[in-house]
Amino acid sequence: MSPLEGGIGAGMSGIDLSRPLGDGAFRLINETFEQYRLLVFHGQALSVKQQVAFSERFGRLEKFPDPKDQAEGYETVLRVSNIDRDTGNIKPVDDPGHKSFTLGTSSWHIDSSFRTLPSRASLLYGKEIPAEGGDTMFADTTFAYDALPEDRRAELHNLIVVHDFEETRRRHKLPPRPPEVQSATPPARHPLVTQRENGRRALFIGSHAAGIDGLSYEDARALIDELETLANAPDCTYRHKWRPGDLVMFDNICVMHQAMPYDLVNSRRLLHRTTVAGERPLARVGSEL
Repeated sequence: MSPLEGGIGAGMSGIDLSRPLGDGAFRLINETFEQYRLLVFHGQALSVKQQVAFSERFGRLEKFPDPKDQAEGYETVLRVSNIDRDTGNIKPVDDPGHKSFTLGTSSWHIDSSFRTLPSRASLLYGKEIPAEGGDTMFADTTFAYDALPEDRRAELHNLIVVHDFEETRRRHKLPPRPPEVQSATPPARHPLVTQRENGRRALFIGSHAAGIDGLSYEDARALIDELETLANAPDCTYRHKWRPGDLVMFDNICVMHQAMPYDLVNSRRLLHRTTVAGERPLARVGSEL
């Protein structure tokens, strides 16, 4: 294990995730993940089944109901890609679904923050990587919280932020999802500052953050943008330059991420994502953990 530059995350070496892990190896990975919140494994050769098996060691996986988004028919593996699953061709840049996904992932976000039970972690595995671009930026909001003055932190502790999947679509001027789809994932309310079991505190923000109870939309937007800017500081971020065979696992409570631009017309990019589901609501500062 070696810390990554900037103090965010750690690299794990000498571990073959395609093979079943013994209890000792898994305990080391889990403890390192709890400490660093982002882990990078280079040089892996994982089938979809093997990625699922490793991911399930951390808990139940979220399902992705749309078959066209699934990898090899696995409903717990999302294709993060500009490649059409059925034809193998690069998707047209003006394809509505692809455009929506590209714009959404290019904003700072936390996967599944719009769920009542936010997910614990996401795991991204690189399959096809552009020759240039297509990196992923990660931002650790525990560092952003720590950087705030103590009186400023106290002002945030009792705020409740509303996360809504539709917020990203509105901000990019995209049409809303069908009513029946929206009803499956209604807006969720979470503490703006959440306290982890180890005592660390994090800002729960990102592009799905649509408002804050008791504030006007404009005031809420200004505060969320201010905190997001703080979390984007160089000492809070890590830029991952993908190579085929990389697996990056990151904490979905306190690590935002965004996809960086690449040539959508001529370059192929395919990642497989598994997401460990949440088991409990976020804890507020001072609540029983």
